[in-house]
Order: sequence, then C-alpha cells, then structure tokens
Amino acid sequence: MGIFSILERDNKVLYYPLEDQKVWGFSEKIKGKSFVCINTSLPYDKQVFTAAHELYHVWFGSSGEIMISEDAQEPDLSDEIELFANRFAAEFLVNEELLRQEIQVFNMDKDNLNIKDIVRLSSLFVVPYRTMVRRLHEIGVLAKKDFEKYISYTDEEADTWKNRLGVSIPERKNKIGLSDLADKALDLYERNMITYEKLEYLLEFAELTPEEMGIKSVNQYQPPTDEELDVIMEE
Repeated sequence: MGIFSILERDNKVLYYPLEDQKVWGFSEKIKGKSFVCINTSLPYDKQVFTAAHELYHVWFGSSGEIMISEDAQEPDLSDEIELFANRFAAEFLVNEELLRQEIQVFNMDKDNLNIKDIVRLSSLFVVPYRTMVRRLHEIGVLAKKDFEKYISYTDEEADTWKNRLGVSIPERKNKIGLSDLADKALDLYERNMITYEKLEYLLEFAELTPEEMGIKSVNQYQPPTDEELDVIMEE
C-alpha cells in the first residue's frame, strides 16, 4: 500500500499547489478529525516525504505542525519533534534491508558510492536526494566525509544529475484533491439538498465542473412569450 493510501485511510487529505514552496505541508485535528495538507507545487518525491512526515504527526499525536523549509530544499531540522518526524519518514520510506539489497542488485560499490549511485537510489525509492544521503549515512554506508560532501549538493545540482543519467520520478505536479468534497457535494445535489449553482460553487474548489461529474447543466427558467400566453389564455 502506497504512503498516500495509508494516509488517506483514516484522515482527510487535501492536495493543493500552495504558492509558498517553503511550506511542504501541515496537519491539524478539527473536531476529532485529522486533516493533512500536501503542497503539490513541490516535486513528487518531496510530496511523498511530506506524506510520511505528516503520518508521524497523525500516528503519534503531534499534529498542528507546519512542515516548513528555510531554503525549500529540506524541512526544519532544528525542532526536536520535526527531527523525529523526519527520521520516521526516512526509515518508513527507505527500509535499511531493502536499501542494502538494491545497492547489491545494481552492483554498486557499497564502500565507495558516488553521486550517480545516490541519485539513482533516491529516484528508485522516490525520496528527495538529501533524504537518501542522510539515510545512507545513518546505516553506515556513507562515511562522515562523504556525507558532508554529498549533502552539500543543492536540489538543482541533483536534478542536473537526474537529467544526465536519464532517471525520472512520477509526476504529480499541481494536483488538486480535496478529500471527498466532490462526492459529498454530488450526494447532496442528488438528494435535492443543494442547488445546481451551489454544486458548481463547491466543485470549483477542486477545479471541477458538474459536467465533468456527469451532471448536465440545468435549464434556466424562461418566461412564456406573448404568443404562448395568448394560447394559454384561449384554452
């Protein structure tokens, strides 16, 4: 089961392209229900990491934190709770046994990994480049000097290597998904509890239209013409 499916199972997950790319996501509990927001203006690997990070807050009761980055490259590492959430996300997404297995499968020299190996591994596990660097150091594959060398690479430099090596990650940029808002709106409309105009208004939040949901536009009321009135009066 993917990280997004796990997160959506017991929480209302909102996917929205926030303008501020320093904000990766946040979680909040409202009236006993957990809400999580993922910033979809970020690259997909960062959305994956954000989902795992927020899952920590939901599971361990520390919701309400905004996952923010000073330089848009990685979330805050100064707050203790955020450190725990980041560590949880890294271990959840990059299992040590599986990571060592993949290093072996791709014939990488575990004692001398290079930038190409790290970029390929980050793409394989769909996690941010710097997350993979930290994870490799945590399990003892990257020595401290190599860790310090590779952690200094910026997102732009890592992306350049991805382009050079022809590796890619799934694309889910600027996705909008507001949990089951559309379904609830359609249910209310089908039960004649809201008007067509209200349905349009609610669906607009998710950048959807009634027509896209299989609902045809209702005809606006047209008063009868003078000729039609004359016919009616004669009957």
